[in-house]
Amino acid sequence: MKTPAIRTPSFLKNVRSGLVVAGLAALALVAAACADGTTGDGTTGGLNAAQIESLARSLGVSPSILGGSTGIHVTGAGTASATPDIAILSLGVEGQARTVAEANAIAANAIAAVLAVLRESGVADEDMKTQHFSIQPQYSFNRDTGVQSLTGYRVTNSLVVTLRDLDAVGSIIDAAAAAGGDATRINSIGFRVEDGVALEEEARVLALADAVAKADLFAEATGVSRGKLVFITEQSFPQFARSEAAFSVDLAIAGAPAPTEILAGEFDVRVNVQAVFAID
Repeated sequence: MKTPAIRTPSFLKNVRSGLVVAGLAALALVAAACADGTTGDGTTGGLNAAQIESLARSLGVSPSILGGSTGIHVTGAGTASATPDIAILSLGVEGQARTVAEANAIAANAIAAVLAVLRESGVADEDMKTQHFSIQPQYSFNRDTGVQSLTGYRVTNSLVVTLRDLDAVGSIIDAAAAAGGDATRINSIGFRVEDGVALEEEARVLALADAVAKADLFAEATGVSRGKLVFITEQSFPQFARSEAAFSVDLAIAGAPAPTEILAGEFDVRVNVQAVFAID
């Protein structure tokens, strides 16, 4: 009896790669056929709506890409990276008590202590702003009686703070946690480049270069020549891939001798474009 062939991961990868190349070649062939006014079966006038939808579904692309103007339709992606120069820290305090006045006093005292430490650490007032403030009643539910009863109130006061000395981020977090005590809440921290315009421009240039390279590949694979650029659009706003980690501070640990260690990582700007080139 013949032994069945074993499909190894590398074999499957090659099969998938072949399918992708075949699909891309088919896209370019459709574009070329539309350019000279004929379809794949020799008729004129291009593919009808049903044929376009069927082909797009088989290739896993949007029908609008095949049904638009003639030419080579491609997407391009570009990423530009830089070392972050600021940190965005979200932190706050929370007070809980039987009355609003008591809960508000706990939160007010804690946030005042946190703000004092931030100022002592060199954070300017213009780099601090209130992100959220709320007073909410707290209830408990008795499953036996089905009765909900008021147990107290919770006051939350959150800040977003821009930290410009990245070497001091860990020590500032430790100081804020100690100042606010058990009421402290550290929500998240993110890193970015303050002036990201140059990075956005670099990412756009890279995205366009990627689109041109893809168009050249399709043209070469199908025996046509890439013409001039006839359409280009940025598909979305630049996405800032922040080196961000959300975490909570256990104040029992925060009081330990070891300081909090924060790593900034890299800051990325990603841009995607959609382009259409004529076929010569």
